[in-house]
Amino acid sequence: MKNRILIADDEEDIRWILETSLKKSGFEVECAENGKDAVRKACEDPYSLILLDINMPDMNGFEVLNQLRNREIDSPIIFITAQNTVSNAIDSIQLGAYDYLTKPFDLEEVKLFAERAIKNYEAEREIRLSQDSEENISFEEIVGSSPDMLNVYKLIGRTASKNITVLITGESGTGKELIARAIHYNSPRRKKRLVSVNISAIPKELIESELFGYEKGAFTGATTLKKGRFEEADGGTLHIDEIGELSTDLQSKLLRAIEEKQIYRLGSEKPVSVDPRIIASTNKNLRDAVTEGSFREDLFYRLNVISINLPPLRKRKEDIKELVRHFLNKYSAEFGTEKKVLSPEAEQLLISHSWPGNVRELENTIKRLLVLTPDSIVSGEETKEAIDSQTGYGETETTDRKTEELVRMMVENSDLSLQNIHEQVIGKVEKQLIKAILAKTDGNMKQAAAILGINRNTLSKKINDLEIERN
Repeated sequence: MKNRILIADDEEDIRWILETSLKKSGFEVECAENGKDAVRKACEDPYSLILLDINMPDMNGFEVLNQLRNREIDSPIIFITAQNTVSNAIDSIQLGAYDYLTKPFDLEEVKLFAERAIKNYEAEREIRLSQDSEENISFEEIVGSSPDMLNVYKLIGRTASKNITVLITGESGTGKELIARAIHYNSPRRKKRLVSVNISAIPKELIESELFGYEKGAFTGATTLKKGRFEEADGGTLHIDEIGELSTDLQSKLLRAIEEKQIYRLGSEKPVSVDPRIIASTNKNLRDAVTEGSFREDLFYRLNVISINLPPLRKRKEDIKELVRHFLNKYSAEFGTEKKVLSPEAEQLLISHSWPGNVRELENTIKRLLVLTPDSIVSGEETKEAIDSQTGYGETETTDRKTEELVRMMVENSDLSLQNIHEQVIGKVEKQLIKAILAKTDGNMKQAAAILGINRNTLSKKINDLEIERN
C-alpha cells in the first residue's frame, strides 16, 4: 500500500514545499488549508501520517488532534510549529502526537521523521491486529448447544481454515455476522482485516464505489482517490451482507472481481489485483431469486461453495435459556446493573414466545428488562411488556392461535380438497401480510418487496391476484 500523508497548514508556501518534497520521496500527499478541512479529510480517507500545524486560525492543531482521536482515527501525528517552546513540546507528546518539528525545518529531516512514524505505526497496527484476532477467536458470542447449532459449529471448524467462499443464510437477527467473524478469526487470514459491508444499508447509486472505490476526478465530488472494500480487505476477509439486494448489473461485476481477483475503480480502466476471501450472507432464498431472475445463477453457484444455514430461534428453543443467561451476564456488566433473576413465569414467557426477530429480538428484550425492571426478580408481567414493546411482536401468539383455529374449522367443515384448503389459507394469510407491510411502508412498493424478500414484479403480481387495493 502506498503511504499516504495529509499536510494541514494555513500557509500555502509551507503546504507547497512539504507536498513537493514528500511526493518526490514517493509519498502520496493531500493538503488541507485549515483545521476543519483536515478533520473532514482524515474522516473520509485513512492516512498513514498527518503533518499538522499547531497554530491555525479556525481550529488549532491540538483541537484537531482531539477531534480525530474522539472519532477513533489513530493515524500518527507530527506537529509542525514556528514556536519551539517547552509548552508546545510537552503538550504535543502528552496529547499523543508522535513528534513535532519546528519551522524552518530541514526537508530531509521531515522525510526521515515521516518514514520513522509510518514504520512505527504499521508495526503497532500489526500487533493490535494480532491481539484483536486472539481476542476474537473464541466463540463466546455465539451461544447455543442445540443439534442445529452444533452442526453450525462443525461447519465453521471445517470451513475456517480453507480459502473458499462461504454463503451464510438465515432470517434477520439469527447472527449471520457473528458466524462471518468466527470464520475469519479462526482462519489463516485472521491477522489481516475483516471488512464488512451491508448492501441494504447503502444507497443503490453508491454501492459500486463502496465496493470497488474510485479515482480522483471520477465524478463530481471525487476530490481524492478512495479505495473500496475489496482493497481494504486484501489478504483478509470481505463479508458482503444482504448480498441478495445487489442489482443484477453489479452482480456481474462482483462475479468478475471474485473470479479474476481484480477490480476496477470508478473512473479507471487499470485493474487492481485484490485477494480477499469472500463471505456472503442473506436472509433471502437465493435459489428462488435465481428462478425469478433477480439473482444471477453463476454468481449463486460461485458463492454457494459452502453453505451455512442459521436456524431461526423458534426452531431451537432449547437454546433460549442459555442465550438468556448469556445476555443477562453480558449486559448487567456492561450497564453496571445488578444481576437479575427471572421468575418462573418470566422464563416460561421467553421460552414460549415465537421470536420472529430471532436472537436480536431476544437480546433487545433482555436489555430492556435489565434497564427498566426495578427489582432483582423479573416478573412475568414485566417480561410480557418487554416482549410486546419489540415492534409489535407481542401479538404473534394470538395470531398463531387464530390461524390455527381458522385452519381447523376449514378442514372439519369443508368439502374442498386439502390442496384447495391449503391454497385458501395461504391466500388469506398472504393477503393480510402484504396489506400490513404496505401500510407499514406507506405503500412504498420497493420497501415492501424488500421486507417480504421478493422483487417488485412478484409483489405487483400478488397484489393483483389477491385483489389488494392500493392506496
